[in-house]
Amino acid sequence: DSRRLFQETLEAIRTNFQMLYRKSFGGGNADLVLIEGNEEREPGVEIIATPPGKTALSNSLLSGGEKALTAVALLLAIFQFRPSPFCVLDEVDAP
Repeated sequence: DSRRLFQETLEAIRTNFQMLYRKSFGGGNADLVLIEGNEEREPGVEIIATPPGKTALSNSLLSGGEKALTAVALLLAIFQFRPSPFCVLDEVDAP
């Protein structure tokens, strides 16, 4: 049951994230990919973000503003799935 609920939640947030990312950047592609664990890596969720006009790059090569906007899009995608009564974003552009 836990695995099924996680997959359903991840898929809903993934859909919201893709829509919000394209809206925020005026195009581009974004995705959340489930990473299976093995001896070298722990399981997790990888964020893939490609702003419009750029080739697929490592997230570490994005500018500070692109990273911040990607993070905000993901945060809002999560809030669309499970709303929170409060959210304070202070110095979002600080990276």
